Amino acid sequence: MFKPRFRYTNKIVRLLTKISMAKEVILHSPLIPRWEVALRGEAIIHSAHSSTSIEGNRLSLEQVSNLAQGREVIATRKDKQEVLNYLKVLRNLGKISKENKISEKDILSIHRMLTKDTLENPSDCGTYRKR
Repeated sequence: MFKPRFRYTNKIVRLLTKISMAKEVILHSPLIPRWEVALRGEAIIHSAHSSTSIEGNRLSLEQVSNLAQGREVIATRKDKQEVLNYLKVLRNLGKISKENKISEKDILSIHRMLTKDTLENPSDCGTYRKR
């Protein structure tokens, strides 16, 4: 078992105390509602960009932001639709799940929403893969 050798010094204790005090200030600071809305919006845009790019979507963060704001972007229909679907799911996730629980039916519904108008075979939306 690893047993690090160190000792608390006055400087370390003083810095830990400062960190603890700063944490309390942050945890108890009110968040201005307008900022909260803006931060949530930014988080949704970043999440949509990151998650769809992992799946091969070629839209930039700026293009995703423009789509989220209802602006037109030059891109393939599929890339735009994937992002729009993802944004819709993120914005409506609270409505989709009942009592903060996600059921198998909810997962298939989310899949249907995410893949709408993006798959070659539309009957594959919201269903399990068939072998």
